[in-house]
Order: sequence, then C-alpha cells, then structure tokens
Amino acid sequence: MLGEFEQIAQIMAPLAQKAKGAFGLKDDAAVFQVNSGDEMVVTTDTLIAGVHFFADDPAETIAHKLLAVNLSDLAAMGAQPRYYTLNTSYPSEVKLDWIKQFANGLKQMQDEYGIILLGGDTTRTPGPLCLSVTAFGCVPERQALKRTTARVGDLICVSNTIGDGALGLLVAQGKIEDKSGHLLKSYRRPIPRTKLGPKLVGLATSCMDISDGLLSDFGHMGVGGEIDLAKIPLSPAAQQVLAEDSTLFPTILNGGDDYELLFCIDPKDKDRMLDTGETCDCQISVIGRITEGYDLVVLDETAQKVDIKTNGYRHF
Repeated sequence: MLGEFEQIAQIMAPLAQKAKGAFGLKDDAAVFQVNSGDEMVVTTDTLIAGVHFFADDPAETIAHKLLAVNLSDLAAMGAQPRYYTLNTSYPSEVKLDWIKQFANGLKQMQDEYGIILLGGDTTRTPGPLCLSVTAFGCVPERQALKRTTARVGDLICVSNTIGDGALGLLVAQGKIEDKSGHLLKSYRRPIPRTKLGPKLVGLATSCMDISDGLLSDFGHMGVGGEIDLAKIPLSPAAQQVLAEDSTLFPTILNGGDDYELLFCIDPKDKDRMLDTGETCDCQISVIGRITEGYDLVVLDETAQKVDIKTNGYRHF
C-alpha cells in the first residue's frame, strides 16, 4: 500500500493537472479566480458506505455518484461546475487497486462534466469508508437560482423521469427485479443536469434538485402546490415495476436518489422552457402548479385529492 503522500502524488495529482492553482497538490491550499461578473456557488456532500452506497459497489460507480450529487446541487443553483476538493477516509480493507479504480471514476466524471480536482485530505478510519466532496461553480452575479422564490400560478416542472433511483435501490437490495438494468444504473450513476441548470437562469422562478424524494423536497420550496400524479414522468422500467406492484408508487414519489431538477416557471414561458429542454437533450414535464398557502395537494387522474404521505429520506 502506498503512503498518503505517494497516493496523492501518483493517483490524485494527475486529476489536478488542469488547475494551475492546485500547484500539483503540493501546497497547503489552492488558489483560483472567479471571472468578473460571476459569483461562486459552493456545495458539499458526504457519502458513507452502508448509508449512501453499498460497501461492495464498484469503486468507479461510487466515484461517479460522489461527484454527481455535488454537480446536481450546482445545477440546481444554475451554476457551471469549476472545481472540487475531495476528503477520503479509508478503512483498512480498502486497497491500492480500489483507490486507483476510484480515481479512474473521478477522471471519467471530470472529463464529462468539466470539473477539476483542487485538493483535499486523505486519512485512515476505523469506521466505514467515508468520502466527502466540496464543489465550486460559477453563476452570473445575483442570478443564482433559489428554492423559495416560486410565485402563485407558476407551473411546477421536473427534468427527465422520477423514481428510478429509489427503485434501483430496491433492485440492489434484491427486493425487486429489473431485467433492463436501467433502475440499478440510475441508482449507482445518477445524471446531474449540468446543461439544463445554467439554461434555467433567467427562466425558472425557483429551482432545487430532488435528492430525498419529489414530494418531500417540494416542501422545501416553502409554497403551496397541486401535483397531478398522472403527469409525473416515469421510465419504461419504472412503469413495468408498477404494473407488477402498484404499492411501490409511494416509493417512487418519496424514495429519493433522483437527482433531477424540480423547478417552477411562469406559464407564459412554457414553450421557451420546452425548447430549452430540447436544446439540453433533457425531457421536461409540467406536473402541477403553485397555489396559495403552504399545503401540497396531490391529485389523481380525475382531479380528486389523494391522501399520500410526503415524508422523504431523512438522516435523523
């Protein structure tokens, strides 16, 4: 096993080559500039084995998810990804080959999403594998998208499909089957909407990413709303699961791990929004509207109220 500094020099430093201010990961800290007229958006997420992923998941998929969840936060604020720092706490069973595969997964994400490693910290732990990323992105000054700025009458929209990640967890647990492989892939390799997010600046009235479940996360917008169940977009794989067991619909709505964007727009901007989705190669669906007050009402296909829980994933 390589020592801490040898790991940094041989495995992690190549990931920082494109960041001049990373200084080859040889200094105490990194330096970077923000373009004139931009603001810096900062987010951080921690993933722990046995909580956010399975300890025997492939190292490359863990790396993918670690960066994806942070990139999703940047997208929700309308920010373009720039840099990230990485803190790793490895238990003794993590070997050098695993770390190399993990670094390869990080490189694949860097190449795809244009984000670069700036630095971090590497430690041992007697506990489970613990990985933490702090990501930095840029957004035009005073134009960052926020969660709590939706207005009465706005349309409620989501990107792509909902529930695949939550159902993918059930596949990973051996509780359901998915011969297509789509659901497990969605759980392990969520796709952050980094193209769509920045395009929503000046278009969306509010925005956030869906990490803990559609209905639960809507509550963080601080407004009332009506959501039409029949308009919630589902993948063919999710539709097949529901056809076999309709009791899993609450899992789709509240299970989390979607990492899609939940946002609102003025009704007059609907066509522009749909064009934006096509430009970003991302399906967008209108699933409801913002109403007076703070209550969320869920409607069935006959516009009747459905009594459904809105408690998504929580750590505590």
